[in-house]
Amino acid sequence: KKPEDGTNPGDGTKPGDDKKPEDGTKPGDDTKPGDDKKPGGSTDPEDGEPSIGDDVPIISVIIQDGVIVIGTPPGRPGDVTGGGNGNGGGIDSGDGVGNGSHGDGGIYTGTTGGMTTARTMLQMNDGNGNSAGAVIVTVVCEEQECTAGVTDTMAVANAVLTPEQIQSVQMGSTIEIRIDVTDISNQVPPQDKEVIENCVGAYQEEHPQLTLGMYVDISMFIKTGDSDWNAVTETKEPVEVVIGIPEKLQSGERAFYIIRAHDGGYTFMEDLDDAADTITIRTDLFSSYAIAYERTDGAGAEKCGLCHICPTFLGICYFIWLAVIIAVVLIVIIVSRKKKDQEAQDTGQ
Repeated sequence: KKPEDGTNPGDGTKPGDDKKPEDGTKPGDDTKPGDDKKPGGSTDPEDGEPSIGDDVPIISVIIQDGVIVIGTPPGRPGDVTGGGNGNGGGIDSGDGVGNGSHGDGGIYTGTTGGMTTARTMLQMNDGNGNSAGAVIVTVVCEEQECTAGVTDTMAVANAVLTPEQIQSVQMGSTIEIRIDVTDISNQVPPQDKEVIENCVGAYQEEHPQLTLGMYVDISMFIKTGDSDWNAVTETKEPVEVVIGIPEKLQSGERAFYIIRAHDGGYTFMEDLDDAADTITIRTDLFSSYAIAYERTDGAGAEKCGLCHICPTFLGICYFIWLAVIIAVVLIVIIVSRKKKDQEAQDTGQ
């Protein structure tokens, strides 16, 4: 995997080093005053989503050292089911995006082409072999040509839930976490658009052909039982999010990047996977993002074979072309002056 790149110059942060909350709020409880944003806009989050059943993976989990891990109480056989129709995946070897374990062993939850919602249920056991509460992780990408997912469902739950919330799940509560990935190219917040464009400008020297492809909003929400959804803008630890690259942007001759705009600052991120049709990033901040790309085939950016710095035209260094043009101009001037001098001598005679 390739490392994340840095953040904007002068922001004082190190590459991949996302800020952690300092205001005393807890992840999952950090809604802003007056922020009534709900997942899916005005659509009821339950409408059109699959019910927990045969088509939704159910992963048996326990609490170990304060975190949620795959497992069952001693003496009880494992309980892992589901994995059909691309809705998440089990711990068996998967058969592609949206079904099965991820390459690094995490439980992948993600959509595939033609579907908009994927879910995985983490079924808690109370330590005595009995089912307790559950954590349901849902990924939604409303545009059918779009796909999205998280590489490690367990890591998402642990990054979002507080110790008190994890304990409440063990006592029988059901907590839902939802990640929405939405194309906002036609409705980008002006401030975020400006921040992202500033990032492109700042990286022009390093990536001279960097081009913005589309804008996406990555939002996270949480709710307990029948309570309202609350926005989560920051998690305790970064989580890996996978975004499908739309076919209109796909090309084997492009390298893709992600630019994040958050609270007036930007972060330039490199793709962490090797797949040509997806981008994977690690983030703990949820807001506006942009998919950017640059050509990798060298077209229009061929470097000089002598200095390996300046570009070329028709395979010849720009400086050589400049030298040739200057030489031609000088020759024209010299010939012209000689002609005028000759004409002056002829007139004098």
